[in-house]
Amino acid sequence: MNRSKAACKTYYETVHRSFRYTQPENTLRAEAAKHSARSRARRKRLLESRQSVLAHEEVELWKSATVDLMSDEEDGIVGGWIVRPPSFRRPDLSELCVKLQSRLEATPKYRATHSRRLHIGPASERMLPVTSNPEEANGQFTEL
Repeated sequence: MNRSKAACKTYYETVHRSFRYTQPENTLRAEAAKHSARSRARRKRLLESRQSVLAHEEVELWKSATVDLMSDEEDGIVGGWIVRPPSFRRPDLSELCVKLQSRLEATPKYRATHSRRLHIGPASERMLPVTSNPEEANGQFTEL
């Protein structure tokens, strides 16, 4: 019975949120939520793609990588992506991300299905993720 109650509650919350976002006073909030979800999905795909080209000796450092540490990518005007790495990502993890990305771009299958990345963007303005426990951060962020 608890599962069905939880499913009903989740469905209600989804329908209610959708209704709230259709109201004129919430259009900006709805657009921001949609943009945030789209960006997070892109970062998740980027994390998974990079993980697929890891070398054995890079696995330990990569364990600290999370979706929040992947670069933001925005549509560029000239047919590619503007890449904006997060300002709080550790330098050694940033170097590894650059290596993994160059390996990905050397793969014909990846190049055929992904737009060119333009590395001209400034650091992302995204805020450092909030964790309830500092130990959970696992040393993955640089000190600001």
